[in-house]
Amino acid sequence: MSEQNGAYKVALSAPSDNTVGGILKLQNPEGDDLIITEFLLDITTEASGAATADIGVDDGGDVSSDSLLDGVDIGTAAGLFATTVDGGTNGGPAKWPSGYYLVATASADATGLVGNAYIKWIRA
Repeated sequence: MSEQNGAYKVALSAPSDNTVGGILKLQNPEGDDLIITEFLLDITTEASGAATADIGVDDGGDVSSDSLLDGVDIGTAAGLFATTVDGGTNGGPAKWPSGYYLVATASADATGLVGNAYIKWIRA
């Protein structure tokens, strides 16, 4: 039997536009339905542009989602953002079905962005 919980760390990208998943696009790595209990966005260097980010789950990885973090400011200062504290209007724990994608999308130029995402889950 597979582990019933897990965690994942992935480096962020720094897109110069608002392409869906430009900051992060990750397909569910477990092949089972998961529940993301915590998503942490650790920004060590903020974007040079005045950007925010939406992070969430999407079936094809081609539509922006804010089911985990909604409108997080990634262009003003470095910082640590968590679903439990900084979820915004729509953010919080979310289901991550098998085959679906976690996408992080910038609202504008995110050039210079440096950081990591930390994802904790349990099996659904």
